[in-house]
Amino acid sequence: MPIGDAMSGAMKRTLYTIVPALLFFQQANALELKSCEEANVGLTALIPPVGKNSRTYKDDKVGVYVIDMVEPVCCAAGVAVVLPDVSDETGNNQCLAVIGVASVQLDEATSEDDPAKGLLLTIPTRVFNEAADSAPGAPLRLRINTDKGSVALE
Repeated sequence: MPIGDAMSGAMKRTLYTIVPALLFFQQANALELKSCEEANVGLTALIPPVGKNSRTYKDDKVGVYVIDMVEPVCCAAGVAVVLPDVSDETGNNQCLAVIGVASVQLDEATSEDDPAKGLLLTIPTRVFNEAADSAPGAPLRLRINTDKGSVALE
C-alpha cells in the first residue's frame, strides 16, 4: 500500500501545514550578510528608480539600497548597505548585502538609533509563496554601527 493511502486526512492536513512553514523558516534562516563583491551585487542589481528604492541614515553616511538579483525568483531580493570603511585610511566606503527574500519594502522601514549599539533598521519583507507569488515574511533587522563600520543581522 502506498504511503499516501495509509495516511489519515488529519495527518495529510498537518503535513500540508508544517512543510510550507518549515520551508519558510529554512529560507528565513538562510539570510546571510556578505560583502557586495561576494554576493555579486553591483550597480545593475539596484532597482530603478534608485531614488525611490533607497534611503540614507546617519547624516547621509549610510546608504541602504533595494537590490534584486533576478534569479532565483523565490529569494533574489534584499538590500545593500554602503557605509564608511573605518579600516580604510583613505576614507573609502564598504558595501555589504543581504539577499534571500522575494522583496523588501524599504519605504516601510523603521529605524531606532541607540548611541551604544548603533542604528537598528527593521525592513518588512515578502517571501515566495506558490499560491500567491509572495506572502509577508519576517522583517529584515539590520544593526548598523558607523563608529565600528559594522553591519549585523539581528
